[in-house]
Order: sequence, then C-alpha cells, then structure tokens
Amino acid sequence: MEAHVFQKDWTATSASARWPLEGRLTVVALKLSLECRVDLLFLLDSSAGTTLDGFLRAKVFVKRFVRAVLSEDSRARVGVATYSRELLVAVPVGEYQDVPDLVWSLDGIPFRGGPTLTGSALRQAAERGFGSATRTGQDRPRRVVVLLTESHSEDEVAGPARHARARELLLLGVGSEAVRAELEEITGSPKHVMVYSDPQDLFNQIPELQGKLCSRQRPGCRTQALDLVFMLDTSASVGPENFAQMQSFVRSCALQFEVNPDVTQVGLVVYGSQVQTAFGLDTKPTRAAMLRAISQAPYLGGVGSAGTALLHIYDKVMTVQRGARPGVPKAVVVLTGGRGAEDAAVPAQKLRNNGISVLVVGVGPVLSEGLRRLAGPRDSLIHVAAYADLRYHQDVLIEWLCGGEWGNPHPQGCPHGRPSA
Repeated sequence: MEAHVFQKDWTATSASARWPLEGRLTVVALKLSLECRVDLLFLLDSSAGTTLDGFLRAKVFVKRFVRAVLSEDSRARVGVATYSRELLVAVPVGEYQDVPDLVWSLDGIPFRGGPTLTGSALRQAAERGFGSATRTGQDRPRRVVVLLTESHSEDEVAGPARHARARELLLLGVGSEAVRAELEEITGSPKHVMVYSDPQDLFNQIPELQGKLCSRQRPGCRTQALDLVFMLDTSASVGPENFAQMQSFVRSCALQFEVNPDVTQVGLVVYGSQVQTAFGLDTKPTRAAMLRAISQAPYLGGVGSAGTALLHIYDKVMTVQRGARPGVPKAVVVLTGGRGAEDAAVPAQKLRNNGISVLVVGVGPVLSEGLRRLAGPRDSLIHVAAYADLRYHQDVLIEWLCGGEWGNPHPQGCPHGRPSA
C-alpha cells in the first residue's frame, strides 16, 4: 500500500473547499504495512479549541493512514471516536474490514464544537471504546488509542490516562507542538508522542505512527550485559511512604534482568541527609540477594543533593575497583521528586561524557526546571504524576534500558564506561 505524505502547504478557504483535491498535491509515495495484531482506536478532538480546520486535518490523517497500512489480510482492526463534551464512537473497532468502506464512513463524521474534555474522553475510551471488538486468549491483540488534538484539555488528564494505561491500553499522542507537554503526560512517555509545528507536517507522522504501533520492547535484558545503578531520593521532601513506593518499583524493574556477574550487575545509591551506597555493583551477584538488599535500603530524610549523589556514583560506584566492567554499557536511573536537583546538571553531564547514560524519573504534578536540566535529552526523562503511579511506567523504563534508547548516541546503544578509575 502507498502513503502519500503532503509536501505542499494546506490551505483553507470556505467550509466546502477546505481541502484541495489530491491531484493538486505534490506527494511522495511510501511503502508501509501494518502486520502486527492490533485493535486501534483513533480518538479525534472535535472541540471548538481544535477548530473545524484541525478536525478536518485529523480525519484526512486517518484516511491516509488506513489507506497506507491496511490490506485485505491485515491483522489490524480500526475504529474512530470523536470527543468534545462527551465521547462518540463513530466507527466501532472492527466494524469495517474493507478499506474503501472504512474511508467512506469517515466522511460522515461531523464536527461538534464545544469544550475540550480530553480527560473524560480518555476514561470513556478505556471503558467502552473497544466495545464488542475485544478478542481474548492467545488471539488477544494489542489495544491502542491514538489521540489527535491541537487543543489543551479543559479537564484533568493525568488520572484518566493512568486509568487507561492500567487497563493495558497503549496511548499514543499526535498533536501540535503547543500540546506536547500534555500529550507526554497522557501517554506517559515522550517516545509515545508525535508533534508537528506546521499543519502540513501532520501527515509526515504517518510512517512514525506505523512504526510505534508494531514495535514492542523486549521483556527485560535477559542476555544483554549491563551495569545499572538506581539512585533514589530519600530526603524529607519524599517521605518514608513514597520511598517505599520507590523500593517496590525498583524491585519490580530489577526482576526484568538476568542478575549475575556475566550479564547484569545492579547497584543502589540513596541520598538525603547524606549519600550512601546501599550496595555496589559487584556485591549482590544473585537476584535474590539483590531483592533483599533493595528492601533493606535505608530511608535517610534530611535535605538531599542529587548533584552530590551523582558525583558519588562517578567516583565510588561506577569504577573498575568497585565492580564496573570495562566495555559494558552503563546506566544510572535517578528517581526523585525534584527538590535538590538544582546542582545536578553538571555532574550528570560528567557521567554522560564518560559513556554512562543517565535517565531521570521525575515524580510530581509539575517538573522543575532543575529536573529538566538534569535529564538533558528529552528522551532521558520520564514524568510520573505520583509515586503510586510508578508501576505504570515500568515498561517505558525497561524499553529505554534494553532497547538501545540511551541518553547519548553510541553504536548499537552501547555506551562504554571508564576503562579505569
């Protein structure tokens, strides 16, 4: 099948002539396919904030996408819902197997106007967006919601998005640059967001969306060598209950790795009133020993300095003398609420300059500027609204660690630590 990516400015005149004929466009043909088993619901913003023009763009995007990637033997099923004040399932998932019929059905979906209640729409999509299309057992597909919007939500989105992800829905966001931050909050990861700065660039997202639908992270680094250090904020600003949530998250993540001296080594550093190595890379050679040590890590309280903790890792943890292996990929995962991160950007860059990747998991409703500077590259920051929601972001973290998506560019995603101290 062919995808036509627009290379000419989109123009709008009257409501009856908002879209130029395809024959007047300069297009580039792309060969795409969608071979994975997926139930896909496009969620189109039909509110006054996105406007009629934006809504029409979104409908054409869906038409182009299904023409490009669906075929008679496709294992994907597509549906379309719109929202403003409430969700309307215009095309139930799986109702049309024939691509021309599906495309024709989109023409009759009206623009509705009204408020932009994205949060409400996400909750309703999770509960009834897939309807009777649900498949069970070994035939159960991946279920994906693709949100298309150009407008900020007028209701709260974090809770409904967590609700949707908890129901094992993959959320992907496509929208204008203005709503990037909100889409990242909804999807849970910058990697699940596709943005455009100019309306015509929307259609250039078609190949990227196709790739995201069928890509799956590996279930942990079962055979990949890795030196991994978790760095936990245990300051008074976090509190003992939230620290316990961090410990549970780290234990769950660590279970995804084959822990032994030849494959994955794990270390843990905590910081608050002081910086302390809970256990080093070469001190817990088995998974059971590591899990016990994570549970026994101390809560320190006091005022923490993320920068001091990172320098501690650089000098006293990620060294050959303390068990780091030359030539093995190295990563530090920082979990913090954000306070005490003002001094961390330079130490983090020192680690990156020496081939040690740094990923920041920032917890809280708003990310501080200090955390953003600490994270550096956009793909090296995971925003979590609350400590209780950490579990919903485990897959994103494991994908980052195991899928070659490192903070710095290295061949095959394998940054190299210092060969000597």
